[in-house]
Amino acid sequence: MNYSLEVMVSLAATVLVRDLCAVVKELTAAPTIGESARATLRLTALSALLLGGAGLYWRLPLGGAAIGAVLIAGVAYGLLLIATHEMVHGTLFGYRALEQWLACLLSWPMAWPYLTYARLHHLHHRWNGCDPRDPERTTLLPRERLAAGPMRRLVQRHLLGWRIGVLGGIGLIVDTARKGFCLQRQDQALVHARFIDGAGVTVVQAAMLVIALTQGQLGRFLLFWLLLERVIGAIVQFRGMVEHHLLWRSSETPLLTQLYATRTINAGRWLNALMGGLPHHCAHHAFPTIPSERLPLATRRITMVLERHGAPPLPILPSYREALLVMIAAQNNHGLGCSEPPPPPHGCHESAW
Repeated sequence: MNYSLEVMVSLAATVLVRDLCAVVKELTAAPTIGESARATLRLTALSALLLGGAGLYWRLPLGGAAIGAVLIAGVAYGLLLIATHEMVHGTLFGYRALEQWLACLLSWPMAWPYLTYARLHHLHHRWNGCDPRDPERTTLLPRERLAAGPMRRLVQRHLLGWRIGVLGGIGLIVDTARKGFCLQRQDQALVHARFIDGAGVTVVQAAMLVIALTQGQLGRFLLFWLLLERVIGAIVQFRGMVEHHLLWRSSETPLLTQLYATRTINAGRWLNALMGGLPHHCAHHAFPTIPSERLPLATRRITMVLERHGAPPLPILPSYREALLVMIAAQNNHGLGCSEPPPPPHGCHESAW
């Protein structure tokens, strides 16, 4: 029986997907007691570092030492907020309801609308590489590049510096709130999430401002908050660029799209643990229920299956330093676009907004 090239490619992709799912199936189980204990230890250590740095800032006279303390606290806080990504997927402890409220407690002091982000992040997992509405897409489509005005072209040529140095955490907050409003029709739960976030952020921010005012420390409090925002924003913005920038495109199947429209970083064991497994982002996007500790193993197994099938390798970089160099080189070469996706298959529907 003779098959067309398209049919043969489709059959090969189907077999590949089947083998990929089989090789990681056992890794998708809920976190073990040991994994949950290590996650608790990580959050406890980062919380201690955050509280210690914040405490030093308020005890020391305002100067270099106090600023240094809050910068260290900002790094710890950034890593804690990165851990809320695991809470979105319920893979930190395996108790989704508990994780959602813990994430809110961590997020609202920095005005981060976690519940809105969580809903948008699920849309991101559905739309990455196949629907331009993807709320975390950073790469322009060809038609968007052609229609871009001078200012947008300038921003795209300096996108990394713009996102880290200018937008920072405040830019992420505004962008999440805006997209939460724009995508309400695609996910009705965003209406409730936006309301709860708005109420929670308002109450927490108002309480902190009242305490600062009654203590006569409003200026110092605002400096403290803004320093944290700058550090956290730089960490999270850089992470977001590294994970997907320049890779946004569709493949033969939804699973392969998630593998190839995402970037993995071969970070060391300790950095991978502190980042909640996010360096192994290809495996995470293809199989988001895999707990973070198992993602390096998942990456190795996926790589072996791809090699056995003669498929292209995963987009992998050896370090975050190399990822930074790639982002800088891409801006210097103005290579800031991605291929136009075909009519989105498998339930993805393009819609401009």
